[in-house]
Amino acid sequence: MKEKSGKSRRSRKSRLAGFLIMGAAVLALTALLMKACNYLLVDDTSSYTRLTMHELYETADSGENIETLFLGSSHCFRAYDPQLFTELTGKNSFNLGSSSQNYDTSYYLLREAARYNDLKTVYLDMHYKFLFIDKQDRDLVQANIISDYMRFSLNKLEFLLTTSETDEYTNRFLPFRRNWQQLGDLSYIRSVWEKKQAESYRNYEPVALEDEYYAGRGFVWSDAELNADEITWWDNFTDVPEDMANDSGVTYTLDYIERIVEFCREEGIRLVFVTAPSFDRYLEEIGPYDLAHQYIQELADSYGIPYLDFNLCRDEYLNLGQESYIDVDHLNGKGAAALTTLLSELDGSLAEEGQELIDEYFSACYDKE
Repeated sequence: MKEKSGKSRRSRKSRLAGFLIMGAAVLALTALLMKACNYLLVDDTSSYTRLTMHELYETADSGENIETLFLGSSHCFRAYDPQLFTELTGKNSFNLGSSSQNYDTSYYLLREAARYNDLKTVYLDMHYKFLFIDKQDRDLVQANIISDYMRFSLNKLEFLLTTSETDEYTNRFLPFRRNWQQLGDLSYIRSVWEKKQAESYRNYEPVALEDEYYAGRGFVWSDAELNADEITWWDNFTDVPEDMANDSGVTYTLDYIERIVEFCREEGIRLVFVTAPSFDRYLEEIGPYDLAHQYIQELADSYGIPYLDFNLCRDEYLNLGQESYIDVDHLNGKGAAALTTLLSELDGSLAEEGQELIDEYFSACYDKE
């Protein structure tokens, strides 16, 4: 009886081991298939965020610590040059801005950066339009272009689950699913394959487009210059009161801003709200801009956080003409250099002088009359 019982147990263990091996093999094959589908169906050969996230992890793996972090939308990654900031302040910095970045994405990017670095200062770009986006109307592309390149972790998993509805999980977790319709398009697949065979892609070399290029550390330099005389559609821009009237998404947005504030407090990170400048004529057309400034100023005051709105910076410290912009609300390389130089001057003194320094460099309102 004992011999039969022993054989039975060995048999059960053998079957269990077989099932486990088979399960592991199925999972491995599924993972390989998913990786192949992502490789063939997702064309990210011109992606800035692919380079940014790779460089973030590469920096961490080298043992280099990032002290100053910039977070925000395209207004951020085109406005604050981290390499110049590092040169001028001696503080190693990185720009984790990304296209249309919402504050939920900013929060999880902050946590991701803090996993690998002892952050000292975070500059959070506060563009008022992103405060008034309803959760249901958000463009999930802005989240996908970050989560696709995050290393697997509980932070990434939480990011995927909490910023998506259940019917969006397939597209969030499986990047190739977004381009599933291209599966039968052999010319598309061949084009993606050929572009990804290039050494520049495999070696994560900087992406260069017509008038701009990835300059490193998350920053994009542009040589393009705005010609305001060519703009004939000023009336098509929505004005500030109209944008702020859509307040259905404010609760969701403010919740994540509060999470950013609390995280920085818990980790002992200095948080500063900033707003990159827009072209003067544009602000006049969409005005009164002071409504947007005052809203963010009151939010900053409620948390005891300094707020640097560079739209209100006095002309003697920052005076940018159309030659400093790509379009009405994005800086080019020259504009970013001027802004970064000024921020570098303010960075060291802000903690000590606080509001006195802000009052010296900034007007209380946008109206220059």
